[in-house]
Amino acid sequence: KDDDFIAEALKRYDRGYEREESNIKEAYEDLDFLSGNQWPDAVRQDREESFRPVLTINRLPQFVRQVTGDIRQMRPSIKCVPVDNRGDKETAEVLAGMIRYIENRSDAEVAYTNGADSQVACGVGHWRVTHEYAEDTTFNQELRIVGIPDSVSVIWDPDSVLPNKEDAKFCFVPVDMSRAAYEQAYPDAPITDFERNTFGQDTAVDWIGDDFVRVAEYWEKRPETRTLALLPDGSIDDLTDDDSVTPEYLAELKAAGAKIEKRDGTCVYRSLITLGHVLEEPVKWIGRYIPIVRVCGEEYRVGRRTVRHGVVRFAKDPQRAYNYFRSTQTEVIALQPKAPFIGTEKNFEGLEAQWSMANTK
Repeated sequence: KDDDFIAEALKRYDRGYEREESNIKEAYEDLDFLSGNQWPDAVRQDREESFRPVLTINRLPQFVRQVTGDIRQMRPSIKCVPVDNRGDKETAEVLAGMIRYIENRSDAEVAYTNGADSQVACGVGHWRVTHEYAEDTTFNQELRIVGIPDSVSVIWDPDSVLPNKEDAKFCFVPVDMSRAAYEQAYPDAPITDFERNTFGQDTAVDWIGDDFVRVAEYWEKRPETRTLALLPDGSIDDLTDDDSVTPEYLAELKAAGAKIEKRDGTCVYRSLITLGHVLEEPVKWIGRYIPIVRVCGEEYRVGRRTVRHGVVRFAKDPQRAYNYFRSTQTEVIALQPKAPFIGTEKNFEGLEAQWSMANTK
């Protein structure tokens, strides 16, 4: 049963990764370039072997911060607005206060800004909503907004079309753990079982390596039929998970003027998987949507292909040229003699050693 579940999950993962492979690779290259790795390896090695300057004067962070600085100043926040005849201003203000409490408790600004930094730099960012016990000694749970360290690695349903992915049927949030940490956390799911998988070599390479094991949260939407009752007073009662509802009770509601309908919908489940094991069985999530928030940079379609980028993508070539120019300028200045000599070849005959060091001594 677990093998069938994992096989289906990995097919979905591969399908989503295949659609986003070029965007993912280029996003990682953008982040690596932004961090200062701006010279091609072959060029750097050749210049270093020749004792030529290899300067990296990284000007890209200032352009990224021009955008992220505005985001920090604007302080994005959630606002509640009453929209129907059952909504009122006082209720909206109460809900807004609850949301502010959740954001303050979660230090949500850090999650927002980290997601925005990734969005601006490489084209995509994420954060998430989760729930946890308020304290170790209580059964009360509270919502929390937390960041996702590697926003680029999140895999979405490739058939979803909305920018925030609310119509996605599945989502993966992978985390690469060291082998030692994995073996300590999941001793009942040995790595040796991974070698017996039948899910394909390409998938195996992505999920296990010499120094890491990939663990992924797997979010999925499953079809569900809901039973709704529109009561005479205008209120709506969801009878789907109410075990006390019987055919007789539904008949009484209809006789009282209630309208009973069955609606096709979805429910969200979360599980934790690896290449060879289901580490945590699927559990129904309390919300209607997959609780992963996506923010994207500039995104457009080229036929069937989606192209997405941030500020860094088309600034890399000008930055490389700037590094070349500055390195060459430094090299020319360094090779010029400190005290230029003028004379014929005969004047310098026998003094070639001093001439060769004229720019350093």
